[in-house]
Amino acid sequence: MIELSVPVEKIPYIRTIEGRKFKNGKWQFPDSALTVLQQYKLIDSNIVVSKKEKVQYELSPYLRDYQQKIVNNALNEGCYAIFSETGTGKSPMGLEIAIHFDKALILCPLSVIETAWIDDCHRFYPDKIIVNCHGSSKTERLEKLNSKADIYIMNYESFKILKNEIRNVQFDCLIIDESSVMKNMTSQITSDILEMIDVIPHRFVLSGCPTPNHNAEIFPQIKLVDSDVFGNNYYGFLAKYFTQDMANPHRWYQTQENKNAYYNRLSEKSIFLAKDDCIALPDKTFEIKKIDMGKTQKMYYQNMVQNIKDNINSWSKFEFTAKLMKLREILSGFVINKDNSITDFDTEKDKILQQSIEEIGDKPIIVWCQFIHEIERLAKKFNGMALTSKTKNRDDIIRDFKDNKVKLLFTHPQLLGKGLTFTNCSYNIYYSLSFSYEDFKQSQDRIHRFGQTNKCTYIILQMKNTIDERIYNCLRRKGNAVDELYLEMGLKSINDFKENS
Repeated sequence: MIELSVPVEKIPYIRTIEGRKFKNGKWQFPDSALTVLQQYKLIDSNIVVSKKEKVQYELSPYLRDYQQKIVNNALNEGCYAIFSETGTGKSPMGLEIAIHFDKALILCPLSVIETAWIDDCHRFYPDKIIVNCHGSSKTERLEKLNSKADIYIMNYESFKILKNEIRNVQFDCLIIDESSVMKNMTSQITSDILEMIDVIPHRFVLSGCPTPNHNAEIFPQIKLVDSDVFGNNYYGFLAKYFTQDMANPHRWYQTQENKNAYYNRLSEKSIFLAKDDCIALPDKTFEIKKIDMGKTQKMYYQNMVQNIKDNINSWSKFEFTAKLMKLREILSGFVINKDNSITDFDTEKDKILQQSIEEIGDKPIIVWCQFIHEIERLAKKFNGMALTSKTKNRDDIIRDFKDNKVKLLFTHPQLLGKGLTFTNCSYNIYYSLSFSYEDFKQSQDRIHRFGQTNKCTYIILQMKNTIDERIYNCLRRKGNAVDELYLEMGLKSINDFKENS
């Protein structure tokens, strides 16, 4: 950090320097700004910023070579971002970072507290005390926060409830798992987490997909790590690392020059790691099974399609998306009536699912679904285990599936979406799909990750000539299925769609 006084007439020059701060009557600049400050003759040209000597930390033997290198870099930096693709072992790296501090706080999705972070801690660091701060009331959460431990872990909701009390605990390390939760610069959780910049000195973020929609989503995540990287001004960040579309001023895109500058700057405080760069994993195989609709299903489907085409130009994006959900329900073998009762009907998808299960044999299978009724109906029909948002013994079911006590699991990608490892399983069947590429990728990575020794097979069940096909094609190329379906079903211009939404 370089600290100095800047004459008033020179202030316009320093506005281009990222990471500048004005504190206690003086300007502070990151060490990387030395050359620019010398050009503006604000600092002597003979001054050289000495580089911090790199320390080789003593790390656990459980870590692979690439993990040890990343963790060592992170500890030397003091604040760091690890953007490591799903399946490369982010949780063990996060735990290794945590144990090098007196008191660490980890924020992560509720779904992975017990079956990923705590299980891994007990397995690799049995001498460390880790506390799950989740609870049914603030009082219960606070009791856990005030207990004696080395590592405290909670979900984002608990953090929002306890954020004021956390200020008084004197944590010296904060780790944000799945930091894409901060991708929205204006969300409340992003604002709450960023308040910790002045509270907890060492901050680390972990994510396999930090920018699921747009590269600008990295800004708040890196700001938490070190605001010197991109500065504090979001719009200044956009102006420097993106190009504005003059035909559509709300759209910012990146040229190759923008991308080069963006990733070069990011590399100072982060690392991007792909599975292929560090782990030799078995191949993936995708099998598409095309299915004809039955008479009743086809009637429901065609009636809904006609209703959409008749009304599409008067609907908002929200209304249109709701109708698409109705189509997806029909393709899953049921309709929800106006009185909220549910009508099931026969669907050939069930027959093909049965055939697929029989072909796989006595091996663990995850069947991915989109609706609670769909999950419960299929689990009952095929004698499997249902895991929904209503399931109370979730962690027990996950452990039983890992231990092969449960062989057929029906669930939604977001319930097992991040941080969980099922390398005992090598078969996924997609009974239905969402519009989310992140959900699709994360669901694949539950089985295709470090420790997997078998070829991973993904079976996609598709109704012919329906939105099943469009959704899958869009997911394969990261397209926007909602926008494309809107155009296909009658809209003249996608701009009309966005104006109506």
